[in-house]
Amino acid sequence: MKEYLQKRWKTYWTTKGWFSKITDLLFIFLIIGMIIPASRKEISAFMAGLMASSPKTIESDAQQTLTDEVWNWQLIDMKGQVVNLGQFKGQTILLNFWATWCPPCIAEMPDIQALYDGFGDKAVFLLVSDEKTSTVNEFAQKKGYNMPFYQQASTTPPAFSTNSIPTTWIISPEGKIVIRKTGAAKWNSASMQELISSYYKSKTDF
Repeated sequence: MKEYLQKRWKTYWTTKGWFSKITDLLFIFLIIGMIIPASRKEISAFMAGLMASSPKTIESDAQQTLTDEVWNWQLIDMKGQVVNLGQFKGQTILLNFWATWCPPCIAEMPDIQALYDGFGDKAVFLLVSDEKTSTVNEFAQKKGYNMPFYQQASTTPPAFSTNSIPTTWIISPEGKIVIRKTGAAKWNSASMQELISSYYKSKTDF
């Protein structure tokens, strides 16, 4: 057996190119990392980030308009202040359901933060988690995130019902759901920046 393994190793080493050897080594490290619990979440988040793409806008005739029931939905921020979704009528809203234990959520969070840094004055950001305030605050401080985080203070409206996280909705100033995206996405893409800018420009033109 020892001689067989030595022969196989010699054949591998002499026939494989350097690129193939490096690729194989990275694959081995990836497998080891996925086995180790401490690194599994970070590696999964990294892979989800690699596969993320810019979200697509829903066709205009298929866009759902929010009802009064939806606008009455209540959230509570990390300081314990209750807000009503209706307070943000007439503005562009990014609503994101997420959790600190969710790799795809972690993968897209830096992009949402980057979008918030550039467009936080032109749109409302609502990042909603069912976790404890202390858990969310600890995560945000560790990562350096300063976006507005919330918990639900009333039952989730059917318009925002989902079995998966992350799920994100973009709501136009007219109250229409123009994007509904499940899974990690590139939220700071040029198309998203243009979309928010166009809504903001239309609002300020009146």
